Amino acid sequence: MNIVFVPAKTSDAAAISELRHRIWDTTYRGIYPDAVIDDFNYDWHQQRDLKKISDPSFTVYLIRYGDEDIGYFIFQHAGSVVWLRSLYVLQEFQHRGIGKLALSILKDYCREKGIIRFACDCSPHNENAMCFYQHMGGVVIKTDTGHENKQEDGVIFEFDMTG
Repeated sequence: MNIVFVPAKTSDAAAISELRHRIWDTTYRGIYPDAVIDDFNYDWHQQRDLKKISDPSFTVYLIRYGDEDIGYFIFQHAGSVVWLRSLYVLQEFQHRGIGKLALSILKDYCREKGIIRFACDCSPHNENAMCFYQHMGGVVIKTDTGHENKQEDGVIFEFDMTG
């Protein structure tokens, strides 16, 4: 499979927002309120993505298979902390090692910067993501669940690269 991680340009913000909407529809339907998906605000999301692409603390990649955009990957280096902010792949391309490739890029970045840990937020209701992060060595360090709106529930994973 010819998967490529392409550093995002400002012209890619619309593609990232479109991918987000498509992926949320298959991943978060039943977790996020339907209105969040059905009334998806492309302009608002595109503006947020433009800010991340332009902000040097963020690293933003489009994930491509040939000429097709199939996902995106965003992490942020803020001070001494690196956060995986987004790792989304279209459902039909999941379970093919793409997430593992993304974490490899993130781990290489951390090693280059002398950072021994990184973290990510995850919806505890996204079972595929929960299993993936655990399989990749993530350890749950915080859980915040039980909200009436399941979109507000979260789990924080930490990845220690010293072991």
